[in-house]
Amino acid sequence: MVGMGMMSCDSTSSTHVPQVYVADSQPTPVRAVRPTLSQPDPTNHRSASSATQPKRVTRVARATSPRYIPPASPSFETPKEAPRRRPPVAQPVVLPGERLMADKGGAKSYSIKIGGIEWVSLELWGKAHNGWFGQLQKGGNDFYRLVVSGMRFDLRPRKRLITCQGMQIWMGFGPEMIGGNLYVHHLDIKKHLAPLAAGMPNLGRVAVIDAGHGRDNLGTRSTYNREYEKRYTLDWARRLKPLLERKGWRVYLTREADRSMSLTDRVKFADSVDASIFISLHFNAAAMQVKGLETYCIAPVGMPSHLTRGNPDPFRTTLPNNPWDEASFQLAARVHNQMLVNCRMEDRGVRRVRFMTVIKGQKRPAILVEGGYLSNPTEARKINTAEYRQKLAEGIAAAL
Repeated sequence: MVGMGMMSCDSTSSTHVPQVYVADSQPTPVRAVRPTLSQPDPTNHRSASSATQPKRVTRVARATSPRYIPPASPSFETPKEAPRRRPPVAQPVVLPGERLMADKGGAKSYSIKIGGIEWVSLELWGKAHNGWFGQLQKGGNDFYRLVVSGMRFDLRPRKRLITCQGMQIWMGFGPEMIGGNLYVHHLDIKKHLAPLAAGMPNLGRVAVIDAGHGRDNLGTRSTYNREYEKRYTLDWARRLKPLLERKGWRVYLTREADRSMSLTDRVKFADSVDASIFISLHFNAAAMQVKGLETYCIAPVGMPSHLTRGNPDPFRTTLPNNPWDEASFQLAARVHNQMLVNCRMEDRGVRRVRFMTVIKGQKRPAILVEGGYLSNPTEARKINTAEYRQKLAEGIAAAL
């Protein structure tokens, strides 16, 4: 629009000779007519240059400045989802060091109920979505792979930890071998595999970034320099805000200084600005050898948490954030993936929890990111550098 406007200014400058449009009773060539100032025509304020010329009605187009059309205001409403196209037929994926096992015959039943719980054949679910399914071996270990919508899932029987494109995902239940075939809990199909295969949803353009802790709520302490978590999370949030704004987001920080703010007040703040997503930033602590990235979202109804920290886990209870189960998980997986790529961190997986007040009360896609362990000397040293905290911010921004 700016370039177009500048061209208009050049083409309609007042220093240009004005064009003249002549209307005749007979078609004649159009030519410019100079106004005669010494003998003005009182009725038309223009006169012909010669008395012998037939009388003409002459209209002069005057140069005017171009009309400025301001750009449309950005929309911060969550856009509607476009209908998703059926994914193309997937091709087999066998990576170096892997061996494809012989096909032993496929599952006959799409789903089976055992003890009132529905289990879905991973093979048949994948085929229903144009996917490829196979059994592979690597280093003496067997596993099953599903490729669907360009995503590669690797699963093992009775193991809740799976990988998606090599990224770790904690499912609610370990897959089961039923009749010699791999079956997955119906909630894991609905809340984990299907959202990942669907791709990133439209998330809107209003983000609340929550710098964890503040003031008397110090957070964990760095084993490297005894600095508190609250300082690092605030700096991380401040670095992330302009990166998202450059990408068209309207960004609010729950705190922009070292001040106290309750968990429920952080939820209310997101409500007050009508946020479309909520991301809470934290750093972790555990045994000294533990390190890596963890990303959390709320556990769906009927699915146990991966971590409770001694809190009750009422898995049959619906929480305010549960209507956004799939979108929260998609957001968590996307952010987790991009942070791993950007920061080269150890992967501790995308996880489901139920006790985190700051995300379970949200009425929008909401996640909590633990950007490393301040109890680990190596990570604590990295987190203390501005360059590394900038990478953490860039990782989240790349996901959005």
